[in-house]
Amino acid sequence: MSNAGRRKNDQPSAQGREHVQVGWMQSMGSSVAAAFGVQSYKNRERDFQHGDIRKFVVSGVVLTVAILLALVGLVQWVLMVAG
Repeated sequence: MSNAGRRKNDQPSAQGREHVQVGWMQSMGSSVAAAFGVQSYKNRERDFQHGDIRKFVVSGVVLTVAILLALVGLVQWVLMVAG
């Protein structure tokens, strides 16, 4: 495949970067961004190269539970207000 069809961000970086771990807040942010479909290519590459799968699984489960609890709370509030 030629480089003509590739975007600038698709090319691997020639810079020697240190191995940086993805922290809990970064994994939560990436999970939220991925859930809404706005994850950037740069962050997705960082997650796959330096991320820990356990952090992303826990982040996904926490995000799912938080969304479900928020929906249940919203429905309960609407039913209470509607009488």
